[in-house]
Parts: sequence; structure tokens; C-alpha cells
Amino acid sequence: MCGLKMFIKFIILLLILAYLIFCAVVYFKPQWFFYYPSTDVSDVENARKNGYVAEEVRYTSADGTPLCGWYTKAQDGKPTIVFYHGNSFNIEKFFHKMRPLAHAGYGTFMAEYRGFGGIKGKITNDNLTADALAAIDYLHTQGVKNSDIVVYGMSLGSHMATNTAFVAAQTEPVAGVILEVPFDTLTNVIRAVFPLPMPLELIVHDRYDNLEKINGIKAPLLVMGGSDDIVVPVFLAKNLYEHASEPKEIKIYEGGGHIDLDNFYNYRDIINWLGTNEKKQD
Repeated sequence: MCGLKMFIKFIILLLILAYLIFCAVVYFKPQWFFYYPSTDVSDVENARKNGYVAEEVRYTSADGTPLCGWYTKAQDGKPTIVFYHGNSFNIEKFFHKMRPLAHAGYGTFMAEYRGFGGIKGKITNDNLTADALAAIDYLHTQGVKNSDIVVYGMSLGSHMATNTAFVAAQTEPVAGVILEVPFDTLTNVIRAVFPLPMPLELIVHDRYDNLEKINGIKAPLLVMGGSDDIVVPVFLAKNLYEHASEPKEIKIYEGGGHIDLDNFYNYRDIINWLGTNEKKQD
């Protein structure tokens, strides 16, 4: 009996140690858990061969980090849509989402972050939001004003879009904000998909807190989610939407997952929404 008690104590201590080690790794090495970048250089020629006729442009982040993006210019009177991808892959993975928008005459700009697509640098909340803002600064050098820019964030990119719109609102609001499979806060995502008791507020540095800023974007908002999303459960997108100010619209695609909303032709809803907002501005 004594031996059994010792064994149980040993197992309990082992579990406690494993828990503490896990929390420590989350604290010191969040890149191992939250980011899955492709470090391969994105091939713009592949995109061009497949109907997305973009040019690669170079610019720098605020701290001097060299960045790149793919750019198609807008037809007269059309806004430019700046796309921010999520925590995985690189911009080449998502050009198919911009292709129908470019074909409809909208400008598109696919912004890459450091740590992705062959760009050197550490992936953090602060670095990615700075890189997202740098894309807008580049467009300003091309004569594109905030009032002619729509920011479009997917998954983790929803924070880059929300933060960019929030910053822009301090001077000149952007023309619109599109959030595809967004969340309210990263800690809520973790709680939803990994429901173990953890002191997330203490161990997660990169909060990606969209709730903090969504009400201050001062631009028309379109939220899109998939009812069957198991990566970012759709109730998180709905909660974010509820905290946003008008004008706003939400579309939930029944059967939709996390990366397949284009299979539901969500780009048609984007184009219709853009057209409606253009008419309102006229």
C-alpha cells in the first residue's frame, strides 16, 4: 500500500512538473505554439501564371526590416484591398482569394510579415502589427489615401486589419474593414480549442486583442465566419461582431470551416458589400 501511495505521489508530481514546463515553454517560446509560417520565398510568377497578375514591391517596416508585398493597382474609382493572412503559410498560399477582386477592378495588396515568405525577423504581436502598418505607408507613397483603402484580415490577420483600421481612424479612417474567420482575443481562442486551466493572462504575451479596438475602427465592417470552424470557433467571430459599432454586417457560411470560405464563393459577397458601400459613399 505504501508503495502505491508513493507511486501516485510520483505521478502527481510528474504531472505538475509537466504542467509547469508547458506553461514556461508557452511563455518563453510562443512561436512554437501559435505560428506556423512557410519560410519559402513566395513566387509571384506562379501567381501571375494562374491569373493573379501582381507585381512584387519592396518596402520597409518602421524599424527598418525589409518587407515585400504583391500589388495590383485599382481601376479609377475603386478602392485598394490590403490583405493580411493568418499565422500560417505565406502570401502565395492566398493569392486565389485576391484574384477575383483584382479581376473586378479593385486594387489588391498582399502584405507579407517578417518570419514569413523568406523575410528575416522574429514573429511577435508588435512586429506583425508594425509590418501591417508599413503596407499602408507604402500605399501612401503610391498616392493611395486611407479613404481608398479597405483592410482585409483573415484569422490572425484579423488583428492586423483591426489594428491598422484603429490606427488609421486617429487621422483618416479607412474605407472599410473585412474580417474573415476572426476572433475576439487570442486567449479566448486558446480557451475554446484547448480547455485546460492555464494562467493565460500571465503566460501569453501576444494577446492579439481585437475586442480592445474593434469599436474604434470608424469604418464599415464585414465579418465572415464558418459554422464548422474548429480552429477559431464561430462564436468568437460573433462576439467580436457584437462589440463593433455600426455600420456592420455579418455572414456565417453553414458548413464552412477555417480556410475554405472561398468554396462558398464568399468573394461574391465581398464584391457585393464593396459595391454597396461605394454607392453609400457616393
